[in-house]
This record gives sequence, C-alpha cells and structure tokens, in this order.
Amino acid sequence: MSGFDPLALIDACYAAALDRERWSGALDGIADAVGARGAVIVSHDPARTAQTLASERIADVNLDYGVGGWWQHDSRIRLGRERGLMRPGTVTVDEMYITADEKRTDPFFQHFIDRHRLGNLCAYVGADPMDRHTLSFSAPRDLRKGPFEGAEIERLGLVGPHVIRAFRLTALVGDLRREVQGLASALEGMRAGTLVLDARGRLRLVSPAGERLAAGYLALRTGAVPTAAEPGEGARFDRFLSDVLPEQAWPLQERLLLRRRGGGRPLYVEALPLRGGDPLPEAGTGLGGGVILLLRDLLAPASRPIEPLLEQLGLTRAEARVAALVGRGAAPREVAEQLTVGESTVRSQLKAVYGKLAIRRQSELAVFITRLDSL
Repeated sequence: MSGFDPLALIDACYAAALDRERWSGALDGIADAVGARGAVIVSHDPARTAQTLASERIADVNLDYGVGGWWQHDSRIRLGRERGLMRPGTVTVDEMYITADEKRTDPFFQHFIDRHRLGNLCAYVGADPMDRHTLSFSAPRDLRKGPFEGAEIERLGLVGPHVIRAFRLTALVGDLRREVQGLASALEGMRAGTLVLDARGRLRLVSPAGERLAAGYLALRTGAVPTAAEPGEGARFDRFLSDVLPEQAWPLQERLLLRRRGGGRPLYVEALPLRGGDPLPEAGTGLGGGVILLLRDLLAPASRPIEPLLEQLGLTRAEARVAALVGRGAAPREVAEQLTVGESTVRSQLKAVYGKLAIRRQSELAVFITRLDSL
C-alpha cells in the first residue's frame, strides 16, 4: 500500500471538479492509498442510478455496471437500504451487507463480481448537498486480496466527504459552463463579446468574440482587472468599472464608448451588473456583485441577411432589398444602379415600404434597419 498524503488526494479531487479529465487520476490515487484496484462514485437516486464516475483502471467494470444494467441488481444497495446502512457519513465494507456464504448464492456476486475478479469493497456514503439523495464513493479490491484493514477504512472515510463534494461540484461547474457557453453563442450571433468580472473587477471568463473585440481597446489577463489600451482612456474606463461594480448601488453609468489605441472607430461597452449572491457559491467563483461587460462594434456589417425578416412584415422580396439598402445609407439612385432597375421603380417600391412599415421618412427607416441588423 502506498504512502498516504490526504491533503494531496483531497486537492486532486477539487482540481478534478474544474477539469473532469483529472478525475480518473484522482480516484486512482485514492485507490492506491487504500490498496484497491480502482475507485468509483455511484448515485443512488433512482432516476439516475446508472450515472457513475470511475477511474480508468476499472473502466470496463464501470461500463458493465452502468450500460450492462448491473446497477439494477446490486445487492449491496438493496441490503444497505433494508438494514439502514446507507446513512450519509457511514463507511461500509462488504461484511456489513452480506456474508461469505450469501455471496456464493447471490446472482450479483456470482455473475458480475466474480466475472470481473473483484474482491472486498469499502465505501463512503454521502449525501448530495442539493437534492439530499445518497451517493457512494467505493473502492473495490482485487479478488486475491483479503478484507480491508482498519487503517485503510479510516483513510477512505477521511477523504470520502471531499470526493462527494467535489463530484457534485463537477456537475455544478458543468451546468454553469453550459449556461455561459449558451449565452456566449447567443451573443456571438448578435456580434457581441462578453467579459465576466468578479466582485473586485477581475476577469474570470472571456468569450472568443470578447477577446477579439477587445483587441486594441482593452488589456485582458485572467485574474486581473481589465485596463484601457489607450492611455488617454485609462481614467475614464477605471471610473466606469468602479461605478458598475458595487453591489449596494445601481450604476450611474452603464454604457461607454471606448476609443482604440492609435485611433479608429469606438467600441461600445455595456455593463450588466450581477446583483444578489454568487450564482455558484460551492465553486467559490466570487461572481456575486460582479458584472458582465458586453462589447460590440457598432459599425460591424450585418452577418446575415435581414430581407427574410422584412418579408415577414408584408414586404415583397424586391421591396425588402430596397428597404435594406436605403436603410443602410444608399441613395435611391445608387440602389437603382446596383439592382439594374429604374430610379422611379426604386422610389415607387420605397413608397410602398413606408406604407407597409408605417414610417414617413428615410431617417426612420435607417433606425429600423439598424435595429434589425443588430439582432
């Protein structure tokens, strides 16, 4: 049995909560410390009992247990419930569930445990902090090894609570990342980028579009407060951030036009304060009182045609083309040349557009088309 460094094993579990690929190594490290072949986490919620997380060493066992359906026939779970052994905080071994004679006649042990040449099993029973369903963190031995010793059981009981908490954090972090990615995808469609800052203004997340749009305008480094790239904009941007970050007051200034280093068109920055508590306190994100910054290039060309939207408002295809071109600043004569039609035709179609959209002048059409372009 290898040396035992509980802090290193616990740290490895919490690191795996942020990077799921690390779980196999973290579980193997604990298995080595207690003399087991591998380790596995199993949820006992009837709605998702087949969901498990296992070390690579027992991946074949875990696959057979879940996909093969053996989780439905695990005698230890049934017996543990019947005998009141599945209480959170309990450390169990096989002898508490079933005797050696009973194992020899139990189908689960005969057809699953024996086939995978598994021996004794030691498990820590924990509770999901969100829905209170029980979970077990288990370490099975090879068949040739005997029962777990007292020191091994004590070790598994020491790290078990942290394994369960870290496992739940894995799901929470995954949910948060999916939500952030969904928001980022939606904003990408709007040609907007996002910067997520914590309560102290430090950068925690940045979308690809946000990184691209910030180039030349903001200096970004994860864990640091963003700063304006143009020296003359530094004080103004700092005041903007200090205004939108405090949780106790609504910001005085939520929008900013930021100049680029070396000149060029401005970047539109809008703040969406994160009021209330941290959306993921278990993960220690520190986002309560933070802010999301939306970045947009106001002069960016439309990434998709808006003519189909105009046709939904009753415009013909030809009228929609004219409305889009005129609304983006083209004169009727220029539109006529581009579409190879007479200018009188364009003006006639433009008049029909005004009537169908209930507007009276070209400036109103320009505002309408600009808003459609921003969707």
